[in-house]
Amino acid sequence: MHPIRAASFVHTAIRPLAAVSGWPVLPSDLVLDRVVGIGEDSRGFFYLAHRGDRPLLRLNPDGTLNAEIGAQHMRRTTAYDLRGPTPIPIATRYWMHGLYLDACDNLWVTEVGRHVVWKFSPDGELLATLGTDGVAGADATHFNQPTHVCVNPAGDIFVTDGYGNSRVVHFNAGGEFISEWGSRGTAPGQFHTPHTITRDADGRLYVADRENDRIQVFTESGEVLAVWEGLHSIDGLFAAADGFLYASSGIDNAVLQLDRSGKIINVWIPPGGFRYPHGVACGRDGSLYVAETGDIWRVTGPKPEDRFSIERHGPAGSNAQKLRLC
Repeated sequence: MHPIRAASFVHTAIRPLAAVSGWPVLPSDLVLDRVVGIGEDSRGFFYLAHRGDRPLLRLNPDGTLNAEIGAQHMRRTTAYDLRGPTPIPIATRYWMHGLYLDACDNLWVTEVGRHVVWKFSPDGELLATLGTDGVAGADATHFNQPTHVCVNPAGDIFVTDGYGNSRVVHFNAGGEFISEWGSRGTAPGQFHTPHTITRDADGRLYVADRENDRIQVFTESGEVLAVWEGLHSIDGLFAAADGFLYASSGIDNAVLQLDRSGKIINVWIPPGGFRYPHGVACGRDGSLYVAETGDIWRVTGPKPEDRFSIERHGPAGSNAQKLRLC
């Protein structure tokens, strides 16, 4: 990583935040533990991944529980902090990480403890597994704690193999290896913890190079188009239909809006704070959804650039915090 980290984000939002309640509405016995990813499909269902029991869930549009996904495939494992020279065991749990919904409503999830990427059908059937379950590596059939995935309209798959390795891996729609790029370092095209990847409508790939405090922009063949420096510890990244990118900085408990040139438009740090926002996604109605590793937040409004509402839903027994900044 860079020897000097970028400055932390501070609140610079032009638009205010106002709090609402009522989403999601989960059973009292369902405890969300470290929510890491959320997304909406074309039918209006929401999917969220967390690291507690029943780690992969589908919600109805109103936020009520619809179904558990992939229960028979889940098991607890141990993941490691691989940022330094010596692996450090973190914990034994369900190690969900990145969550992505493709144009056909297939659900893609990375499981860092088991070194795999899963593809589930819209009905929750496991369709494909990339990587070798439980075996780390750095070749066409192995990952080392992969972090995120995105899919282009042709079905090509791009995986950030970001904790143990420092690369992006490209597969065709059939899951066959095409290419890879990246290595550990700070030069353009190199990475230190490529943590998430997203694709815009023009085919540009945006990779949050977290420990290097930057976002790198690539073609689908791995050509570097731009390097946006000085973006402190970006965890989540989403290229939205409104033409903006939305990002989350867990360490700073901040959510950002950027234009496609990398200019920061808004930084939201609400009163009371986020709790390490890890994943971010936009809904079809213009709402912004943020997954925290302790809770889940929903930020709503007529358009993402207008007035926002925020709600936090924590583990059973915790308080739902209401925030309003007018």
